[in-house]
Amino acid sequence: MSEDLNFQKALKNAVEHLSNNNLKESVQQLNEILKHYPSNIEALNLLFDIFIKLNEPNKALQINNKRLIIDSCNEIFLEQKAKLLKYLNDEKGYENSLIELNKKHPSIETTRMLSNLYVSKNNEEKSDNIIQNFFEKNKNYSELYKGIRHVKAGRLKLAEDTYKNILKSDKNNIDALRLLGLLAFKKKKYDIAEKLFVKTLKLNPAFSLAWDNLAKLYRIQNKLAKAIPAFKNLIELDNNNFEALVSLGTVYIKLSQYEKGIKYYKKALNLNPENARIYLSMGHALKTIGKRDECEEAYQNAIKYYPLSGEAYWSLANLKTYNFNSKEIISMEKALQNKMHPDESIQICFALGKAYEANKDYKQSFFYYDKANWEQRKKINYNAEEYKIYIDKIIDYFSTNQTLFSKKLGNNIKDPIFILGLPRSGSTLIEQILSSHSLIEGTQELPNIMGISREIKSLEESKNYPENISLLNDDIFYDYGSKYIAETKWARSDKQFFIDKMPNNFVHIGLIKLILPNAKIIDARRNPFDACFSCYKQYFARGQHFTYDLDDMARYYKDYIRLMKFWNKIFPNTIYTVNYENMINNQLDETKKLFDYLELQFEDSCLNFYESKRPVKTASSEQVRQPIYKTGINYWRNFEDDLAILKNHFSNYEI
Repeated sequence: MSEDLNFQKALKNAVEHLSNNNLKESVQQLNEILKHYPSNIEALNLLFDIFIKLNEPNKALQINNKRLIIDSCNEIFLEQKAKLLKYLNDEKGYENSLIELNKKHPSIETTRMLSNLYVSKNNEEKSDNIIQNFFEKNKNYSELYKGIRHVKAGRLKLAEDTYKNILKSDKNNIDALRLLGLLAFKKKKYDIAEKLFVKTLKLNPAFSLAWDNLAKLYRIQNKLAKAIPAFKNLIELDNNNFEALVSLGTVYIKLSQYEKGIKYYKKALNLNPENARIYLSMGHALKTIGKRDECEEAYQNAIKYYPLSGEAYWSLANLKTYNFNSKEIISMEKALQNKMHPDESIQICFALGKAYEANKDYKQSFFYYDKANWEQRKKINYNAEEYKIYIDKIIDYFSTNQTLFSKKLGNNIKDPIFILGLPRSGSTLIEQILSSHSLIEGTQELPNIMGISREIKSLEESKNYPENISLLNDDIFYDYGSKYIAETKWARSDKQFFIDKMPNNFVHIGLIKLILPNAKIIDARRNPFDACFSCYKQYFARGQHFTYDLDDMARYYKDYIRLMKFWNKIFPNTIYTVNYENMINNQLDETKKLFDYLELQFEDSCLNFYESKRPVKTASSEQVRQPIYKTGINYWRNFEDDLAILKNHFSNYEI
């Protein structure tokens, strides 16, 4: 009896200390109690609450584990264990605690938490299975499970009917709303999916899975500004959501907000510091904004955590001014002996070509360039003769439809400056010079003109592009011009003019003249030997299929020149050709002539273009951050013995 009284007195004393915020004294009293009564739940509960107040999660977890020894099925204790492990970033412990909680106390809330965890790990299949298993076992959710089964079996109409029937009797059933949204997403009915996900989240703003669905819906539609708050809300609910952190970083990068993108990549790397893929993406962003040292470190970390990363090796080579040491060259050659993805081995071969080229071992360099191009050429579908016929069609069509231009139907805005031509022909240099002017915005290679051409191409398959231009009514030319301006606003600031540097737009000069007749057009041109061989040394992330065979490359160059002669004939004195060699040899005069064409006053800053801090996304990003140099002129002669194909095409060729 006296022991009981002593216990009650001691406990009362601990509670008084707690109520007076004398937490240290309360802890001492409770520890004294637990020496004599180690299984006393009341004392353990008080001590747990104090450690939470003191923000000592590890001690709170120790106390909670003692409580679970006493009562292993207590739902509150199990929930608190999960919360503490999540707070402590113990990913595996958190997962196991949720599994235990869901096993002993299955509920839709715990099921969603576990499902969200697997979503954050980019394991959507496991996430779906967790929810499906809960619905399957719980009679209250049997109709939802029936709908899921219909979806898995491809019976989408029956699934839709099932979810709608549930919503007839319970219009605010967030699971049915979300699953119906997923069904619309699957059927590419994006507007309906968005409405359903938004309604779900209005009913339950803490529904992580619905935020994940909505964020990905916006991302797949390229509605990047809307995707940002969706991913942010997802991260707010779970700041360890690796997949959401990476996705948000990528969205910011796509919007050219590189610093923000890099910040989220770094947060993701805090959770998974050995993820080679994130180091690569971060390296690309750092390269774009000119943070050279950090960029190299990121690529090197990608290799450290994935030694067969051909993309990381090529990314270092693609800096153009990086010199591989002998150890790196040996590592690349050893990597090629492993079984690896063809894309990775091709990029390693390109990187080795660059490494040996820097060492002036041109024979060995060409060996690897040739090997890389041959392996890449086998993978792609390109026919030089078909491309020649395509250029013939463009010339034939615009030759016989020149009256279209006399109508002047397009949008007369003067904002766009198109720099076009072949890749690796000085377009980035010209862009950097122009964007150093106070009135001109440098953007990137914008795909919008090609997008409009594809839209026109799809109007009637039997005619195709450019013939389908004849199907357009007069108003559409103005609309297309306005559409181009509206859809490229995201890449611009408030400067009066902006640059579109998509090289392949030279094919679409006729279309540009129809929809944007006052746009300025600059043809970046380089001598055929250096232009073609520079392309041959380059691994392109996408497109440019003509560059992986010297004969294809030479024929493409000839078709480009042939088409440009045609455009200059029907649009005399409106397209300005910048010869790369002239710009290199006489920068001041050529730059002034260029601004005369643009009808803009020359600014001295344009001569110091290499001091610009603007982002540059192309392969020449590092080269244009240094003053003009002349070593690129006739550089092909170092490889002359291996370039007989180009010599056969161009020895007596006049451009």
